[in-house]
Amino acid sequence: MKKTMINEKHTVTVETEIVCSSDGKYTYEVIKRFPGVDGQKGIMVSLYPTRTKDNLYADDTTLNHVVGHMQDMGLSELHMVNLFAQVAEGKIKASELTIDNENLKYLENIIGAPDFKEYVFIIAWGNSLATSYPCLKSKYEVYKLLKKYVTKPFAYQINLEDHDIGVDFAHPLYLGIRGGRFRWTLEKKGVTEDLFPDPDLSKNKE
Repeated sequence: MKKTMINEKHTVTVETEIVCSSDGKYTYEVIKRFPGVDGQKGIMVSLYPTRTKDNLYADDTTLNHVVGHMQDMGLSELHMVNLFAQVAEGKIKASELTIDNENLKYLENIIGAPDFKEYVFIIAWGNSLATSYPCLKSKYEVYKLLKKYVTKPFAYQINLEDHDIGVDFAHPLYLGIRGGRFRWTLEKKGVTEDLFPDPDLSKNKE
């Protein structure tokens, strides 16, 4: 008996929302949603944005990696925020960074919100700019916010299923290079000052 070929059609919609300055120089949040898909809501903290209202239709490599693995991580909505809000056109040099107090206040409004506990909070800023004082200080400020608003501070980091990447809080670009074809999973990790020390109390200040 001859088998009948059945062609199926599937439609996927990805909504994108952005919170940015009117001049397009600063982006505070990029939100990706899969309408009608079951999953958790997440907040991911990375380093700096490249998307603004003028180029929002062309996602960067970081967003492409993240969106491609949201289903792996059980997420149907993800809020992408960063340590710095200034939009970058290329790789940022450490000398170009300054502490972004306005952006840190934006992060405080997120972490201090009553519904924060309903989100999966993911740290994914990697280990770039490891000797940059503004970067280290900003990480410490995020730690202080978690300590202020969360009883037992913790976050999630991304891992590759069945593969030890050996990096804490890995950046999506690193994960995409090392394991773009693997399933991405979330690992709960306690957040302590040992992980994010105050650079003012160390020899790291530049």
